[in-house]
Amino acid sequence: MSIKEEIISFARDIEIDLIGFCDINFDEGLINFLKEKRELGLLTGFEEENENKRTDIKKIMEDAQTIIAIALPYKTADINTKQIHISKSSIGLDYHIVLKEKLLKLCNFLIEKYGAKAVSFCDNNPLCEREIARKSGIGFIGKNNSLITKKYGSYVFLGEIITNIYIERDKAVENKCGSCTICLNACPSGALLKPWYIDPRKCISFLTQKKEELTDSEKKLLGLNIYGCDTCQDVCPYNKTAEYSKIEEFKPFGWEANINPDFILGLTNSEYKCTFKK
Repeated sequence: MSIKEEIISFARDIEIDLIGFCDINFDEGLINFLKEKRELGLLTGFEEENENKRTDIKKIMEDAQTIIAIALPYKTADINTKQIHISKSSIGLDYHIVLKEKLLKLCNFLIEKYGAKAVSFCDNNPLCEREIARKSGIGFIGKNNSLITKKYGSYVFLGEIITNIYIERDKAVENKCGSCTICLNACPSGALLKPWYIDPRKCISFLTQKKEELTDSEKKLLGLNIYGCDTCQDVCPYNKTAEYSKIEEFKPFGWEANINPDFILGLTNSEYKCTFKK
């Protein structure tokens, strides 16, 4: 088997069935897009503001040659939380724990098998994760900015590994939205300004993660959304046939079916951490 085939085979053994490979270069169009978003004030505060830091892989690993992208599916069931909404991405075990463990195993495989350098990333990093996944053939970026895969729709978590060995590249996936604007029309807060442009100040998912105190207008936008908002994903035609995840850690804990606003508001800090810390 080739190096690429061996890596894919090992990834399958640790429940990674969406994996792809790309070079470390990004085109000028992406850099200009990132710059435009910054100038328009459309950054969430979670991502790196400097577009050059987001696209210069050599600053992370001087002899980098390949980026490995992986995606883990998280939708395990159609959860009915009745009175409130909690995102499907938050029902099971904290994905950072699951994703980091699998990335570490993959890094160790590269180091031990090929003597490679390997550095992994999960969420909290400067990388353009969705663009890397697109370049690696995992999926395309929808008009709601979600990475959409053929098998699992957009219900996936993304992770990356930068390595100094050359691995055969996959073909980038081009956009398949066509003229569809269902997600744009369905956004309950009007945060989807136009294709690929989101105003985080209106995005319900962002507001549920905001550290500062919410304004009265922001509270009205939230409605009964406790954490996250899946609307623009749930209405996407590509998610109608999305397969369920088989990853055990992402299955519901069981508390979500009976949760209600009074339960949330009545929790002490210690009770909250005990219930939701994972």
